[in-house]
Amino acid sequence: MLKALLLTRDHEVLRVIRRVLETVTIDLETVTSTDAARQILVRHKFDAVMVDCDDVQSGCDVIRELRKGRSNAKSIVFAITNKVTSVKDAFEMGANFILEKPISVDRASRSLRAAHGLIMRERRRYHRHLVQATAHLSYAGLRDVPVALSNISEGGIALAASRTPDMRGTVALRLELPGLKRHLEAQGEFVWTSEKGHVGVRFTSIPTQAKSDLDAWLNRQLEVMVPGLTNAGAGRQG
Repeated sequence: MLKALLLTRDHEVLRVIRRVLETVTIDLETVTSTDAARQILVRHKFDAVMVDCDDVQSGCDVIRELRKGRSNAKSIVFAITNKVTSVKDAFEMGANFILEKPISVDRASRSLRAAHGLIMRERRRYHRHLVQATAHLSYAGLRDVPVALSNISEGGIALAASRTPDMRGTVALRLELPGLKRHLEAQGEFVWTSEKGHVGVRFTSIPTQAKSDLDAWLNRQLEVMVPGLTNAGAGRQG
């Protein structure tokens, strides 16, 4: 499930945001102070962070600090403003979207739909999807060696391999993913191995069609994991 954090003391903002997020199956966590927001942002990863900039003391600082941190630096940020913080200032501090008070359900819903593409792209970037499939590897003079695939992301794969010592350098890959009619072919490099026999491969080159197929496949897996959202264009919305 997607997760969002809301920093506000405004009961009307909380009511509207909670109503909108419930309709799209996003789990909402709320805090009422900047200190509480800082503590939870250090410990947990959120897909979206919503900050009441003008009616919570130092609210804008939370956005600035978030963008300089690690756990949530890439989260989609909504700046909630109340005629103090300008749109220009909000974007400059790192907000992706602006919600101006008074917030309506309709406007909040539109902004959230617009944010969906960004949220799912970021989810896909760091998410490694567990999968039972087969990868065929060509490397070190070997051709089409079948190896069990344990997980995959847009950046690479992990293999449940028994032949780890010679898995170094570059590798050509042919992947068979469930639900895809054609194989995915890519070039990669071995980047890590473990004593338990697992091997990591980072993609270095993927043909355009294969990249499109992989992105679409990962999106479908995420949509199953995160129901309730539909694809929408991404952009900055007021």
